[in-house]
Amino acid sequence: MVAWRPVLGEEWELVGRGRVLRLIETAAASGDGIALCGPPGVGKTRLAREALAHLTNAGWPAEWVAATRAARAIPFGAVSHLLPERGGDRAALLRGVAERFAGTRPVVAVDDAHLLDDASAAAVHHLALRSQAFLLVTIRYGERCPDAVTALWKEGLARRVELDALPGDAIDELLDQTFPGGLDALTRRRLAVVSAGNPLLLREMLWAGLDTGALRHRHGMWRWTGELTPTTRLVEVVAARLDGVSAAEQRVLELVACGEPLPAAILERLFPVDAIAQAEQRGLVVIERSGLRTLARLSHPLYGEVIRSTMARSRARTTAAELADAFSHTPMRRRDDALRVGLWRLRAGRHGDPKTLLTAAKQALRRFDVTLAARLARAASDSGGGWAAERTLAQVLSNAGWYEESVRVLPGAPDPGDAAARTRWAIVRADVLYWGHGRVAEAERALDEAGTATARAYRSLILMFDSRCAESLALAQDVLGRGDAEPQALVWAAVGACASAGILGDHARARASYERGLAVAADHPDDLPWGRVQVCCGYCMALLATGRVDEAFAVSEREYRAARTVEPLGTWAGFHGVVAKTRGDLDRAARTLRESLTLLARYDTFRLAAPCLAAFAGVRALGGDGVRAARLMDRADRPQRRTSRLFLPWMELDRAWTQAASGDTTTAAATARRAAALARHAGQPTIEAWALYDAARLGDAPAVHIRLAELAAVIPGPAMTAFATAAAGLAAADPDRLEQATEALHRLGLRLHAAETATAAGTLHVRAGRRTRATVLMERATELRQACPGARTPLLNNGDLPTTLTRREREIVKLAAEGLSSKQIAEKLALSARTVDNHLGRAYAKLGIRGRTDLSPRVGP
Repeated sequence: MVAWRPVLGEEWELVGRGRVLRLIETAAASGDGIALCGPPGVGKTRLAREALAHLTNAGWPAEWVAATRAARAIPFGAVSHLLPERGGDRAALLRGVAERFAGTRPVVAVDDAHLLDDASAAAVHHLALRSQAFLLVTIRYGERCPDAVTALWKEGLARRVELDALPGDAIDELLDQTFPGGLDALTRRRLAVVSAGNPLLLREMLWAGLDTGALRHRHGMWRWTGELTPTTRLVEVVAARLDGVSAAEQRVLELVACGEPLPAAILERLFPVDAIAQAEQRGLVVIERSGLRTLARLSHPLYGEVIRSTMARSRARTTAAELADAFSHTPMRRRDDALRVGLWRLRAGRHGDPKTLLTAAKQALRRFDVTLAARLARAASDSGGGWAAERTLAQVLSNAGWYEESVRVLPGAPDPGDAAARTRWAIVRADVLYWGHGRVAEAERALDEAGTATARAYRSLILMFDSRCAESLALAQDVLGRGDAEPQALVWAAVGACASAGILGDHARARASYERGLAVAADHPDDLPWGRVQVCCGYCMALLATGRVDEAFAVSEREYRAARTVEPLGTWAGFHGVVAKTRGDLDRAARTLRESLTLLARYDTFRLAAPCLAAFAGVRALGGDGVRAARLMDRADRPQRRTSRLFLPWMELDRAWTQAASGDTTTAAATARRAAALARHAGQPTIEAWALYDAARLGDAPAVHIRLAELAAVIPGPAMTAFATAAAGLAAADPDRLEQATEALHRLGLRLHAAETATAAGTLHVRAGRRTRATVLMERATELRQACPGARTPLLNNGDLPTTLTRREREIVKLAAEGLSSKQIAEKLALSARTVDNHLGRAYAKLGIRGRTDLSPRVGP
């Protein structure tokens, strides 16, 4: 149970309208009126009320006029509260309204001015004509306005301002206001797409999600699960917009809702052009060009959701069948045409041509929709698709992680003479054997028997996940060196080579393999939809293994933000969380790892749930929460969460930090050494170095620093050297080595590690009575610790150093250490040069130094 509900509706702050709000305030000062025009629900009334509040606060008198359909039948009905009490004929009433505002020039806001009766519209026009009020009116698109209202902008009495849908960043702000506890990225994107920037419809969607239970709080985040099921309230909101459509227009809307974007030629084949034109004129259907095609879509995505959900089931099936039949008689040259026909066949309950269904299944798989791909492949099989359909179904089920079912449907081996079919079959069988049952030798044998470069490339992937990185690299390099390898073989080989080379410590080779694989994936996006995801994942692992954490963060953040569907998003959320944890960004790590666990519950081909749970435990442990960390480790250890051997040393390290957070650093250090031994036995030298250094951080530096030095001598790169230097400094209580390691670790992006070594160095200087050096290191440690809020590790806790400089002094000292003159610092911080010099003088005294020449570049990041 959660103790709070999302914040909805009236409590939303105005977002995305700052420019228009400033325009209204400027127009009020200059005397021009403003007419806000836009579709329903876009926020015209909300903006008008906000502008009215701003102007009222600035001293303007104000009146609010609300036009309604009910008051439209009454002359002067909307402005009755502005009329003089004495009454009179129309002219007298108009004069009375004008006299009311004589000498005051108030703001008169008219909401839904298109609903004004003619007399009220004339009164509003009269005020504008005599410049006796600043008019701010709102008007809905697609509605006929009284002539007096239209005349406002035609005669130059008011400026017409088109109010478009809210941009994506504004919708994000509304969602952040609504879900202070966090909203997963996929749900955020879905809400942004379906609401199409309309805040009213966004609010109604959120209420619908909460009311139906589709919007749920899990793993500390809100997430939409399942389809959108419109509630009565949401249906009524949309129905009000669709009110008054004819039966013919309703049928057009149904066809477009079930087929959008629908080629206009198909729509015209199914229904008369007149009805289509009427729906377009009412602003309900949009006809637009897309390449060589003319397409029809509904004017708002949510209209389609509501129309589809309220259609009778029999009518929906009939409509789907009509669309499938009409499309089947076209050349179907577009990439996703077969997918659309297959989906309509499923909805109609009629399977149809197995070849089309099989093509549709492959297209669904390229879009990462494994659930739909499985349905289409099963339909192809049931329709007589034969061996190809059964093999594709087994592949889809295996990709989704449903290995037991994949085994049941996988057909027998094809004719040995068909090398391509044999390879595809062998890969599916190897997938099931390795990921489903952990039978590595049998999986390798199945691939060896296929004997093709593609099978060998896939075997390199299995070897990599099985932590046999040297074998994986050799095999992958062999495939990459062949001139006849298929694009898929090259991508798989690049992934295996990239990740394995990184884990072995060869960053240059990892980088070269990454660039080769990325180029191949970019050249074949349709045939290799997973290509980029796989290659970038391999490189991210390589960067992390070699300690290039800032580079790994850049890759993981870029791909995480680019992911659009559950499968790659769950994978990238996990990678991004692990990298953020390594940097010391615990809040980001917790947020993205929670998201990954929610998404991986649906799709976890590579068994990432267990290492992600362990990483989440590590995040909690680094934050000092041993109880929650232990619970998460227990979940990661459950038998059903089997993972590959590649990730076992990392999971042991998270276990070590979990033990440390519970206060048992002795056991924690022993566990870290066990993780190092596990990595060494598995042929992961870089991971061994990470584990040994964690043992040093946990208090066991004397036992591990020699082995770390040996690894640093054979593994090139700054991270291994920094680990060895820091471990030696901790073992010998040498603050100079720790200072050296601090800067190296920080350059790599290891902010938490750098904060620890700076803290340890400062503590040693304090104990040795070296006041100046201690003070400088105290400041450096403070800076670094501020970049890792909430982190609590043994090295940080053992050196609770006070800060001596004020925030402004520290800011100025950092700039001076970078070489800026007092005048340059003053210009940058909007201070006087004298003030800068005064701050520097006080800082020099606190630091025990004589001047700029003694400033260490270590006083600052």
